[in-house]
Amino acid sequence: MPLFLNQTYIRLFDFDTNLENGDMYSLFTAGTKRPFVSIKQNLSILVFFLLFSPSIWANENEAPLTIHDKKGRWNIQWGYNRDYYTQSDINFRGPGYNYTLKAVDARDKPESFRADVYLNPSKFEIPQYNLKFSYFFTDRFFLSFGEDHMKYVVTPGQPVKYSGYIDPGVIAKNQMALSTEAALFIYLFPEHVQEMAGYHGGEQTVTLTPDILKYEHTDGLNYLFLDFGWITPLYTSSDGLSGLSLVSSIGGGPVVCRSDVRVLGKGQNNNFHVSGYGVSGYVATRYEFSRTYFLEFGGKGGYIDLTDVLTSGGSNRASQNFGFLELIVSGGIAI
Repeated sequence: MPLFLNQTYIRLFDFDTNLENGDMYSLFTAGTKRPFVSIKQNLSILVFFLLFSPSIWANENEAPLTIHDKKGRWNIQWGYNRDYYTQSDINFRGPGYNYTLKAVDARDKPESFRADVYLNPSKFEIPQYNLKFSYFFTDRFFLSFGEDHMKYVVTPGQPVKYSGYIDPGVIAKNQMALSTEAALFIYLFPEHVQEMAGYHGGEQTVTLTPDILKYEHTDGLNYLFLDFGWITPLYTSSDGLSGLSLVSSIGGGPVVCRSDVRVLGKGQNNNFHVSGYGVSGYVATRYEFSRTYFLEFGGKGGYIDLTDVLTSGGSNRASQNFGFLELIVSGGIAI
């Protein structure tokens, strides 16, 4: 067989190329009969790989998220509180009277722990509770809003000084619509409430028995707040999934009261009413044991000014201002 004919076949890298009259075209391999992959297809695959492989490498090399990656996340908290109040001057006013009780003591009214209350969602409003929603607009700074449900009870039986004026006719009128506890006390000590009649310059002292005053915000003293806050890491575990932080915030908002009041023996448990406003600061230690769950123990201190407290109906009102301190234990989730 001659070495060169009109047609010459050259096998190169397992591909057959037919050179005839200067033309080149694809053939099949003798063994596998697979088509030759065009250069265009190879280039397409190469370009695809180069375009997408950097993002793949970036995902593989991206650092895992830690408890400090908070931007864009919400925190939801629920907790309980104990409350402490400064002394307060309480002014009572209405048709025929305007007087002030001086340096009145008050306390909170925590619900004793019972599973049927604290573990029953339908009775969530009975204990002194805290509810807060926070949104982190950076990894460190957040805005929060919520409610502190506190309770405020004027301590019965305490002696206080008072000043102002009470028309004797007001006392007589109130005795026509006495509460049960006031009626019993007036029956036993009929002259006690009569001491309040007339003008008083502030040196007289009266004991806050049921015929003189019952005064409670037990349904309650509801502080609705909007806070600006920040979080400062104190300790972080090696894997970044647990740690301690310091949480701080400042803010304020309206105070909604439901006041149970008896003034000179007459009164009622009033409806919920925007009675004033408050301002406060909050500091807490937070323990995060994953990117989802955390516990928090803190204190909130502030000032509350109640300018329009409902008392015994009609245009009868009270006003007061005082400082407060809350000790709060809460837990929450991050979403």
